[in-house]
Amino acid sequence: MVFNIPKQTYNRAIISAKGDTIILEGDIDHNDPEVFIKPFFEKVLSQMHEVLIIDIRNLEFLNSAGIKCLLDFLKAKPTDTRVLIKSDKKKTWQQKSMAVIKSLDEENISLEDVDI
Repeated sequence: MVFNIPKQTYNRAIISAKGDTIILEGDIDHNDPEVFIKPFFEKVLSQMHEVLIIDIRNLEFLNSAGIKCLLDFLKAKPTDTRVLIKSDKKKTWQQKSMAVIKSLDEENISLEDVDI
């Protein structure tokens, strides 16, 4: 199954899903990002398959409420779904936050730090 969820914009945040990849871009620094992220992640869960790539390389900021939304989503995924998170190694906040997220499921969540 392949994702085909159109790009959605909320303030300075952009989220989309194409192929096997979720793309988070811009700046997610809202009081309640769950308003737009949760419905998006629900669509993704309904189309979930064995491998999921989460690309945050062009995400400039993700506040703690946004990280919580991502954690909740990853906790709700099927346990055997493998997740690869692509991050920009120049953005130290991504390295720190994603390392915590990886600790949820070391067997099925991996990180790929790219220099862009």
